Amino acid sequence: MRPIPTRSRASMIARALPFALPLALAAGAPARADAIADFYKGKEIKFIIGQPVGGGYDTYARFFARHLGHFLPGAPNVIVQNMPGAGGVVMTNSLVAQQPRDGTVVGAAAGSISTAALFGASGARYDARELGWIGSLNSEVGLVVSYKTAPVKTLADMYTTEFITGGSGATDGNVIFPRTMNQVLGMKFKVIPGYGGTTNVSLAMERGEIHGTGSWHYSSIMASKPQWLTDGSINVLVQLALKRHPKVADAPTVIELAKTDEQRAILELIFAQQDMGRPVFAPPGLPAERLAALRAAFDAFVKDPKVQAEADQMKIELNNPMPGVEIAKLIARLHAMPKDAIQKAGDAIKAGT
Repeated sequence: MRPIPTRSRASMIARALPFALPLALAAGAPARADAIADFYKGKEIKFIIGQPVGGGYDTYARFFARHLGHFLPGAPNVIVQNMPGAGGVVMTNSLVAQQPRDGTVVGAAAGSISTAALFGASGARYDARELGWIGSLNSEVGLVVSYKTAPVKTLADMYTTEFITGGSGATDGNVIFPRTMNQVLGMKFKVIPGYGGTTNVSLAMERGEIHGTGSWHYSSIMASKPQWLTDGSINVLVQLALKRHPKVADAPTVIELAKTDEQRAILELIFAQQDMGRPVFAPPGLPAERLAALRAAFDAFVKDPKVQAEADQMKIELNNPMPGVEIAKLIARLHAMPKDAIQKAGDAIKAGT
Protein backbone atom coordinates (compact mmCIF):
# COMPACT_ATOMS: atom_id res chain seq x y z
CA MET A 1 0.00 0.00 0.00
CA ARG A 2 1.33 3.42 -0.97
CA PRO A 3 1.88 5.79 1.97
CA ILE A 4 -0.50 8.74 2.24
CA PRO A 5 1.23 11.94 1.08
CA THR A 6 2.03 14.41 3.84
CA ARG A 7 -0.30 17.08 2.43
CA SER A 8 -3.17 14.58 2.23
CA ARG A 9 -2.61 13.45 5.80
CA ALA A 10 -2.61 17.06 7.03
CA SER A 11 -5.75 17.74 5.06
CA MET A 12 -7.49 14.76 6.64
CA ILE A 13 -6.52 15.93 10.14
CA ALA A 14 -7.78 19.43 9.41
CA ARG A 15 -11.09 18.06 8.15
CA ALA A 16 -11.45 15.89 11.27
CA LEU A 17 -10.75 18.67 13.80
CA PRO A 18 -14.18 20.36 13.64
CA PHE A 19 -15.78 17.05 14.57
CA ALA A 20 -13.20 15.99 17.15
CA LEU A 21 -13.25 19.26 19.15
CA PRO A 22 -16.98 19.21 20.06
CA LEU A 23 -16.63 15.54 21.02
CA ALA A 24 -13.72 16.39 23.29
CA LEU A 25 -15.61 19.28 24.86
CA ALA A 26 -18.71 17.13 25.32
CA ALA A 27 -16.59 14.51 27.04
CA GLY A 28 -15.18 17.15 29.39
CA ALA A 29 -18.54 18.68 30.31
CA PRO A 30 -19.97 15.56 32.03
CA ALA A 31 -16.67 15.17 33.86
CA ARG A 32 -16.91 18.70 35.22
CA ALA A 33 -20.58 18.21 36.11
CA ASP A 34 -19.74 14.95 37.84
CA ALA A 35 -17.03 16.69 39.87
CA ILE A 36 -19.53 19.31 41.03
CA ALA A 37 -22.12 16.63 41.82
CA ASP A 38 -19.54 14.61 43.75
CA PHE A 39 -18.62 17.68 45.79
CA TYR A 40 -22.17 18.74 46.66
CA LYS A 41 -23.72 15.30 47.13
CA GLY A 42 -24.66 14.84 50.79
CA LYS A 43 -23.46 18.34 51.75
CA GLU A 44 -25.25 21.36 53.17
CA ILE A 45 -25.06 24.91 51.81
CA LYS A 46 -25.35 27.61 54.44
CA PHE A 47 -27.33 30.51 52.93
CA ILE A 48 -26.78 33.62 55.08
CA ILE A 49 -29.20 36.52 54.71
CA GLY A 50 -27.86 39.90 55.77
CA GLN A 51 -31.31 41.28 56.64
CA PRO A 52 -33.87 40.56 59.40
CA VAL A 53 -36.52 37.87 59.15
CA GLY A 54 -39.80 38.86 57.54
CA GLY A 55 -38.82 41.71 55.24
CA GLY A 56 -38.64 41.81 51.46
CA TYR A 57 -34.99 40.77 51.23
CA ASP A 58 -35.63 37.83 53.53
CA THR A 59 -38.67 36.74 51.47
CA TYR A 60 -36.75 36.81 48.19
CA ALA A 61 -33.64 35.13 49.56
CA ARG A 62 -35.60 32.31 51.19
CA PHE A 63 -37.51 31.78 47.96
CA PHE A 64 -34.25 31.24 46.07
CA ALA A 65 -32.71 29.20 48.90
CA ARG A 66 -35.68 26.82 48.87
CA HIS A 67 -35.00 25.98 45.23
CA LEU A 68 -31.21 26.26 45.00
CA GLY A 69 -30.49 22.61 45.79
CA HIS A 70 -32.75 21.44 42.95
CA PHE A 71 -30.69 23.32 40.37
CA LEU A 72 -27.23 22.29 41.59
CA PRO A 73 -25.60 18.97 40.65
CA GLY A 74 -25.55 16.74 43.72
CA ALA A 75 -28.75 18.30 45.13
CA PRO A 76 -27.28 19.66 48.39
CA ASN A 77 -29.51 20.62 51.29
CA VAL A 78 -29.73 24.39 51.88
CA ILE A 79 -29.92 25.81 55.42
CA VAL A 80 -30.95 29.45 55.87
CA GLN A 81 -29.53 31.72 58.56
CA ASN A 82 -30.18 35.42 59.14
CA MET A 83 -27.27 37.68 60.13
CA PRO A 84 -28.65 41.25 60.06
CA GLY A 85 -26.54 44.29 60.70
CA ALA A 86 -25.50 47.47 58.88
CA GLY A 87 -27.52 46.67 55.78
CA GLY A 88 -25.67 43.43 55.09
CA VAL A 89 -22.16 44.66 55.92
CA VAL A 90 -21.92 42.45 59.03
CA MET A 91 -22.84 39.36 57.01
CA THR A 92 -20.50 40.26 54.14
CA ASN A 93 -17.58 40.81 56.52
CA SER A 94 -18.29 37.38 57.99
CA LEU A 95 -18.51 35.84 54.54
CA VAL A 96 -15.11 37.28 53.62
CA ALA A 97 -13.23 36.69 56.87
CA GLN A 98 -14.83 33.73 58.64
CA GLN A 99 -16.76 31.48 56.26
CA PRO A 100 -15.43 28.61 54.10
CA ARG A 101 -14.50 29.53 50.54
CA ASP A 102 -15.39 26.19 48.98
CA GLY A 103 -18.94 26.83 47.72
CA THR A 104 -20.77 25.66 50.85
CA VAL A 105 -21.61 29.18 52.05
CA VAL A 106 -23.33 31.97 50.12
CA GLY A 107 -24.89 35.25 51.16
CA ALA A 108 -27.71 37.58 50.13
CA ALA A 109 -28.05 41.29 50.88
CA ALA A 110 -29.08 44.61 49.36
CA GLY A 111 -27.50 46.06 46.25
CA SER A 112 -25.92 48.75 48.44
CA ILE A 113 -23.44 46.14 49.63
CA SER A 114 -21.66 46.60 46.29
CA THR A 115 -20.72 50.23 47.02
CA ALA A 116 -20.65 50.42 50.83
CA ALA A 117 -16.87 50.04 51.00
CA LEU A 118 -16.37 52.21 47.89
CA PHE A 119 -18.17 55.09 49.61
CA GLY A 120 -16.30 54.58 52.87
CA ALA A 121 -19.09 53.04 54.93
CA SER A 122 -17.98 52.42 58.50
CA GLY A 123 -17.05 48.80 59.15
CA ALA A 124 -17.11 47.57 55.53
CA ARG A 125 -13.98 45.40 55.43
CA TYR A 126 -14.11 43.92 51.94
CA ASP A 127 -13.63 44.75 48.27
CA ALA A 128 -16.85 44.15 46.33
CA ARG A 129 -14.83 43.41 43.18
CA GLU A 130 -13.43 40.28 44.84
CA LEU A 131 -16.75 38.70 45.83
CA GLY A 132 -18.13 35.78 43.82
CA TRP A 133 -21.27 37.36 42.36
CA ILE A 134 -23.87 34.68 41.59
CA GLY A 135 -26.82 36.80 40.42
CA SER A 136 -29.43 39.36 41.44
CA LEU A 137 -33.04 38.24 41.83
CA ASN A 138 -34.34 41.46 40.32
CA SER A 139 -33.55 45.01 39.35
CA GLU A 140 -35.15 47.12 42.03
CA VAL A 141 -37.17 50.30 41.89
CA GLY A 142 -37.29 52.00 45.26
CA LEU A 143 -40.22 54.27 46.06
CA VAL A 144 -40.29 57.27 48.36
CA VAL A 145 -43.69 57.03 50.04
CA SER A 146 -45.58 58.91 52.72
CA TYR A 147 -48.44 57.51 54.78
CA LYS A 148 -51.91 58.95 54.20
CA THR A 149 -51.90 60.85 57.51
CA ALA A 150 -48.46 62.45 56.96
CA PRO A 151 -48.05 66.19 56.31
CA VAL A 152 -45.87 65.40 53.28
CA LYS A 153 -48.22 64.41 50.46
CA THR A 154 -46.61 65.69 47.26
CA LEU A 155 -43.18 66.02 45.65
CA ALA A 156 -43.31 69.78 46.26
CA ASP A 157 -43.83 69.16 50.00
CA MET A 158 -40.52 67.28 50.15
CA TYR A 159 -38.64 70.55 49.52
CA THR A 160 -40.51 72.59 52.16
CA THR A 161 -41.72 70.28 54.96
CA GLU A 162 -39.72 68.11 57.36
CA PHE A 163 -40.26 64.50 56.24
CA ILE A 164 -39.66 62.03 59.10
CA THR A 165 -38.86 58.61 57.67
CA GLY A 166 -37.92 55.25 59.13
CA GLY A 167 -34.70 53.47 58.18
CA SER A 168 -32.92 50.19 58.79
CA GLY A 169 -29.11 49.95 58.98
CA ALA A 170 -26.44 52.49 58.10
CA THR A 171 -26.00 51.26 54.52
CA ASP A 172 -29.63 50.42 53.76
CA GLY A 173 -31.33 52.30 50.95
CA ASN A 174 -33.99 53.73 53.26
CA VAL A 175 -31.17 55.50 55.13
CA ILE A 176 -28.60 56.43 52.49
CA PHE A 177 -31.02 57.41 49.71
CA PRO A 178 -32.99 60.10 51.58
CA ARG A 179 -29.76 61.53 52.95
CA THR A 180 -28.45 61.65 49.41
CA MET A 181 -31.52 63.57 48.28
CA ASN A 182 -31.08 66.04 51.16
CA GLN A 183 -27.48 66.68 50.20
CA VAL A 184 -27.82 66.76 46.42
CA LEU A 185 -31.37 68.04 45.87
CA GLY A 186 -32.06 70.07 49.02
CA MET A 187 -34.95 67.99 50.37
CA LYS A 188 -36.11 67.89 54.00
CA PHE A 189 -35.80 64.25 55.12
CA LYS A 190 -35.22 63.48 58.79
CA VAL A 191 -34.18 59.82 58.87
CA ILE A 192 -34.75 57.73 62.01
CA PRO A 193 -32.61 54.56 61.60
CA GLY A 194 -32.74 51.38 63.65
CA TYR A 195 -36.10 49.95 62.63
CA GLY A 196 -34.57 46.80 61.15
CA GLY A 197 -36.55 45.55 58.15
CA THR A 198 -39.36 47.11 56.15
CA THR A 199 -41.95 45.23 58.23
CA ASN A 200 -41.09 47.37 61.27
CA VAL A 201 -40.97 50.52 59.15
CA SER A 202 -44.48 49.94 57.80
CA LEU A 203 -45.81 49.29 61.32
CA ALA A 204 -44.26 52.56 62.49
CA MET A 205 -45.99 54.36 59.63
CA GLU A 206 -49.36 52.94 60.69
CA ARG A 207 -48.74 53.94 64.33
CA GLY A 208 -47.90 57.50 63.29
CA GLU A 209 -44.33 57.33 64.63
CA ILE A 210 -42.96 58.37 61.24
CA HIS A 211 -44.34 59.97 58.09
CA GLY A 212 -43.09 57.37 55.61
CA THR A 213 -39.90 55.89 54.21
CA GLY A 214 -37.17 57.20 51.93
CA SER A 215 -36.94 53.94 49.99
CA TRP A 216 -39.33 50.98 49.84
CA HIS A 217 -38.88 48.65 46.92
CA TYR A 218 -41.91 48.19 44.71
CA SER A 219 -41.41 44.43 44.88
CA SER A 220 -41.37 44.52 48.70
CA ILE A 221 -44.62 46.48 48.79
CA MET A 222 -46.20 43.95 46.44
CA ALA A 223 -45.00 41.10 48.66
CA SER A 224 -46.21 42.57 51.97
CA LYS A 225 -48.67 45.48 51.49
CA PRO A 226 -49.91 45.41 47.87
CA GLN A 227 -53.25 46.98 48.82
CA TRP A 228 -51.46 50.13 49.99
CA LEU A 229 -50.68 51.00 46.37
CA THR A 230 -54.36 51.02 45.42
CA ASP A 231 -56.40 51.95 48.50
CA GLY A 232 -54.88 55.37 49.20
CA SER A 233 -52.85 54.29 52.24
CA ILE A 234 -49.63 55.74 50.81
CA ASN A 235 -48.56 58.54 48.48
CA VAL A 236 -45.88 57.53 45.93
CA LEU A 237 -43.66 60.61 45.59
CA VAL A 238 -40.41 59.64 43.79
CA GLN A 239 -38.95 56.54 42.12
CA LEU A 240 -35.38 55.68 43.09
CA ALA A 241 -34.16 54.11 39.87
CA LEU A 242 -32.56 54.98 36.55
CA LYS A 243 -35.89 54.52 34.74
CA ARG A 244 -39.57 54.53 35.74
CA HIS A 245 -41.40 51.38 36.76
CA PRO A 246 -44.43 50.97 34.46
CA LYS A 247 -46.78 50.25 37.37
CA VAL A 248 -46.11 53.63 39.03
CA ALA A 249 -45.19 55.61 35.94
CA ASP A 250 -46.71 58.90 37.14
CA ALA A 251 -44.00 59.44 39.77
CA PRO A 252 -40.69 60.88 38.49
CA THR A 253 -37.33 59.19 38.98
CA VAL A 254 -34.76 60.81 41.21
CA ILE A 255 -32.53 61.26 38.15
CA GLU A 256 -35.22 63.43 36.56
CA LEU A 257 -35.03 65.81 39.53
CA ALA A 258 -31.36 66.68 38.87
CA LYS A 259 -30.86 70.30 37.82
CA THR A 260 -27.17 70.13 36.81
CA ASP A 261 -24.86 67.65 35.09
CA GLU A 262 -22.92 67.20 38.31
CA GLN A 263 -26.09 66.33 40.24
CA ARG A 264 -27.01 63.83 37.56
CA ALA A 265 -23.58 62.13 37.68
CA ILE A 266 -23.65 61.79 41.47
CA LEU A 267 -27.20 60.43 41.49
CA GLU A 268 -26.46 57.94 38.72
CA LEU A 269 -23.39 56.65 40.58
CA ILE A 270 -25.46 56.10 43.72
CA PHE A 271 -28.63 54.71 42.18
CA ALA A 272 -26.94 52.37 39.68
CA GLN A 273 -26.90 49.83 42.52
CA GLN A 274 -30.66 49.48 42.04
CA ASP A 275 -29.93 47.47 38.88
CA MET A 276 -28.58 44.71 41.15
CA GLY A 277 -31.29 45.08 43.74
CA ARG A 278 -31.19 41.68 45.48
CA PRO A 279 -27.78 40.07 44.89
CA VAL A 280 -26.60 36.64 45.97
CA PHE A 281 -22.84 36.17 46.28
CA ALA A 282 -20.07 33.93 47.55
CA PRO A 283 -16.80 34.68 49.38
CA PRO A 284 -13.68 35.65 47.43
CA GLY A 285 -11.46 32.85 46.17
CA LEU A 286 -14.22 30.37 45.37
CA PRO A 287 -13.01 27.67 42.92
CA ALA A 288 -13.96 28.83 39.43
CA GLU A 289 -15.90 25.69 38.53
CA ARG A 290 -18.06 25.93 41.67
CA LEU A 291 -18.80 29.61 41.11
CA ALA A 292 -19.77 28.71 37.53
CA ALA A 293 -22.08 25.97 38.86
CA LEU A 294 -23.75 28.37 41.32
CA ARG A 295 -24.21 30.94 38.55
CA ALA A 296 -25.68 28.29 36.26
CA ALA A 297 -28.08 27.22 39.02
CA PHE A 298 -29.18 30.84 39.49
CA ASP A 299 -29.71 31.35 35.75
CA ALA A 300 -31.75 28.15 35.53
CA PHE A 301 -33.81 29.17 38.56
CA VAL A 302 -34.92 32.55 37.21
CA LYS A 303 -35.83 31.04 33.81
CA ASP A 304 -37.75 28.04 35.14
CA PRO A 305 -41.50 28.25 34.31
CA LYS A 306 -42.52 26.59 37.59
CA VAL A 307 -40.44 29.07 39.55
CA GLN A 308 -42.03 31.95 37.62
CA ALA A 309 -45.51 30.61 38.36
CA GLU A 310 -44.73 30.24 42.07
CA ALA A 311 -43.25 33.76 42.15
CA ASP A 312 -46.42 35.16 40.60
CA GLN A 313 -48.54 33.33 43.16
CA MET A 314 -46.41 34.71 46.01
CA LYS A 315 -46.45 38.21 44.46
CA ILE A 316 -42.67 38.11 44.13
CA GLU A 317 -41.49 40.21 41.20
CA LEU A 318 -38.53 38.71 39.32
CA ASN A 319 -37.99 41.94 37.40
CA ASN A 320 -34.96 41.86 35.07
CA PRO A 321 -32.78 39.48 37.11
CA MET A 322 -29.08 40.13 36.54
CA PRO A 323 -26.55 37.32 35.96
CA GLY A 324 -23.48 37.25 38.19
CA VAL A 325 -21.12 38.06 35.33
CA GLU A 326 -23.07 41.25 34.60
CA ILE A 327 -23.03 42.27 38.28
CA ALA A 328 -19.25 41.89 38.34
CA LYS A 329 -18.96 44.12 35.25
CA LEU A 330 -21.23 46.80 36.74
CA ILE A 331 -19.28 46.85 40.02
CA ALA A 332 -16.01 47.17 38.12
CA ARG A 333 -17.47 50.13 36.18
CA LEU A 334 -18.64 51.87 39.37
CA HIS A 335 -15.22 51.44 40.96
CA ALA A 336 -13.60 52.93 37.85
CA MET A 337 -15.63 56.16 38.04
CA PRO A 338 -13.69 59.43 38.58
CA LYS A 339 -12.47 59.80 42.14
CA ASP A 340 -14.08 63.20 42.62
CA ALA A 341 -17.50 61.80 41.63
CA ILE A 342 -17.04 58.88 44.01
CA GLN A 343 -15.99 61.26 46.77
CA LYS A 344 -19.02 63.49 46.31
CA ALA A 345 -21.35 60.50 46.15
CA GLY A 346 -19.87 59.16 49.37
CA ASP A 347 -20.16 62.55 51.03
CA ALA A 348 -23.79 62.78 49.96
CA ILE A 349 -24.57 59.39 51.45
CA LYS A 350 -22.81 60.14 54.73
CA ALA A 351 -24.29 63.61 55.09
CA GLY A 352 -26.24 63.93 58.31
CA THR A 353 -24.97 60.67 59.83
